[in-house]
Amino acid sequence: MAQTSDPLVAQFARSYPDELAGLLAGADLAALAQLIVSLPPELAAPVATRLPSWQLTNLLGELDSEPTCALLTAASQDDAVALVSHLSAARYPAVLEACPGDRRDALRELFDFPSHSLASLAATRFVRVASTMSCGEFARQMSASGDTRPRPVLVVDEQNRYLGMLALEAAFALKNHDRSVAEALTPVAPLSGLTSADTALGSRLWTRYNYLPVVDARHRLLGVVNRAALLRVAVDASAAEFTPERLFSELATGYLTTCGRLLETLLGRVR
Repeated sequence: MAQTSDPLVAQFARSYPDELAGLLAGADLAALAQLIVSLPPELAAPVATRLPSWQLTNLLGELDSEPTCALLTAASQDDAVALVSHLSAARYPAVLEACPGDRRDALRELFDFPSHSLASLAATRFVRVASTMSCGEFARQMSASGDTRPRPVLVVDEQNRYLGMLALEAAFALKNHDRSVAEALTPVAPLSGLTSADTALGSRLWTRYNYLPVVDARHRLLGVVNRAALLRVAVDASAAEFTPERLFSELATGYLTTCGRLLETLLGRVR
């Protein structure tokens, strides 16, 4: 990466990456890419990963392969995973080709790592809603939508940081009509994008929810995962055989899920 930035800008990036990212939020994409390329990569990476999720995705789509490689190899582990989570997999070969030989092995491991983690499994089958929207407005939009597929509703702030899940019962409740969705949400704990599928299967939240949100190190929303998808990738063929312990675990989880849904049907979900 060409390092021609103003020393004062570089010092500001070193000392206040969050503040600089906040100033750059919404900036022109070409100007943003030029600034990021001008900074030393070890300073540019933490600034880039603090940008809003949509902006980081667009930025990585704008950068050439060489500066992208420099960002990834200079970043901390958390920042590197956040960057890869926003980088199209179609660009992996070109980025690897642009990297110096002594960095390729580390970068190849980084590209391989997310394939075993939730960051690569997160899907976009959810409804994203801004925390400032009122429940009444959200209910109106949902009623007007022709999409009737059952999907989780996730609430985010202006930086795409995950805040919680919104139950449709709460959104459509008359008492919540004038309240913001942030006031009506349920604070369901998210899963980290660094978590392996096998570890994520141990969450007790699966007894209550079919989908769980996945976030990066900055708590930005990456997507959602469901338990069925995790089961398909958590174990290889040899480990997939049902042992008595695994069979008992599956039966117990199914039993608790059924009981929970039965109670919700009989008693209603209490907020």
